[in-house]
Amino acid sequence: MYDQYHLKNNARVILVPQKDTASITTLIMFPVGSRYEPEKLSGVSHYIEHLMFKGTKKRKNTLVLTREIDRLGAEYNAFTGKEYTGYYIKADAQFANVSFDILSDMLFNSLFDPKEMEREKGPIIEELRMYRDNPLINIENIFEDLMFAGCPLGRDIGGTPEHVRSYKRDEVLAFRDKYYDISNLTIVAAGAVNEQTKQLLETYFGGHKKNITASKIFKPACFGQKAKDKRIAVQNKKTDQAQLMLGFPGFPYGHKNNPAAALMMTILGGSMSSRLFIKIRERHGLAYMVRAGTENFRDAGYFYVRAGLEAKNINKAMGLIKKEIERLQDKGVSARELADAKTHVRGGMTLSMEDSSAQANYYASQALFHEKIKPPEEKLKKMERVTREEVQRLAKRVFAWNDVRVAIIGDVGVDSVVY
Repeated sequence: MYDQYHLKNNARVILVPQKDTASITTLIMFPVGSRYEPEKLSGVSHYIEHLMFKGTKKRKNTLVLTREIDRLGAEYNAFTGKEYTGYYIKADAQFANVSFDILSDMLFNSLFDPKEMEREKGPIIEELRMYRDNPLINIENIFEDLMFAGCPLGRDIGGTPEHVRSYKRDEVLAFRDKYYDISNLTIVAAGAVNEQTKQLLETYFGGHKKNITASKIFKPACFGQKAKDKRIAVQNKKTDQAQLMLGFPGFPYGHKNNPAAALMMTILGGSMSSRLFIKIRERHGLAYMVRAGTENFRDAGYFYVRAGLEAKNINKAMGLIKKEIERLQDKGVSARELADAKTHVRGGMTLSMEDSSAQANYYASQALFHEKIKPPEEKLKKMERVTREEVQRLAKRVFAWNDVRVAIIGDVGVDSVVY
């Protein structure tokens, strides 16, 4: 179980105790990411995340700050999404006070030194280039830009090199101050937590005053145009393997159909015994990697299928994917498939929840994107009630081939793709 409460300054805290662990993962989450940014500042949330490691009033530079964490043997990092930014430290529980002190110091006392801000633009640009040179990663950017064409949800989280070079210090600080307030954060501590943990959190986070009511505004999601030539994006690139990602509009967080959707995509392509894995890899030998799944946001989502394969086999693979989807719509799923999907999801969640980092991420996501926090078991119980009829109805509803989006990276011409 978990314990949820607020500090004296109203900062939200979630404690998730775990037995038989000697570590604590402390995760601080802000509900702000790339979809909250004006176009001019695309990628600025990611930029701010980097700058939090560049020195504080107490820890004057990166070396001082990171050395203090490294000497603990801790795991630490930060991450930026389209709707959130997170900072975490996982350390031996005896060093919880140091973890809390460092996180609080970074988030509220970072210097944002002008020279460091200019210097950090270089590494960020190289990070963007690294991801864009990797088709396995970049295919998601191209697909989401296609799926959500015309709204900020489709933008690359990191922006572009041109955006990064153009950032002005006063604009960056103004964006930070709009969202990085004590009233807008969620603190999750998972692992060896106890009453002392509460005292330490009050000490290191409770003293910060609320300065603003942080902005919650973002532009609504929109799906790209339905015209056939607007539903495909091909990046021609000389690669030995092409990356294919296709998908359909889906649901936001908390949607009533999400439990059935998770099971449906598990059956379709969520494991080595899934339909697409057997059909495309085992029976036809077209791909090494093929999988299916869902992605959710506050007000939208999508279903997807991914595969890495030789460029000449793209049309054949898409034909097989379409046939499996139609079979799902026409004949539904078997009782055994549905039962196996339920135990597969349950088993995967059980294994992941043994780690305090996974616990922290789960509860932070629940807190940020759901009206009410649902423990893993409550979520699994909803899945247990899903029927074969629900899965088939859902397949008929969401898999409209005249609405499919297709993204490809490889030595492929757009006119050669049949979809």
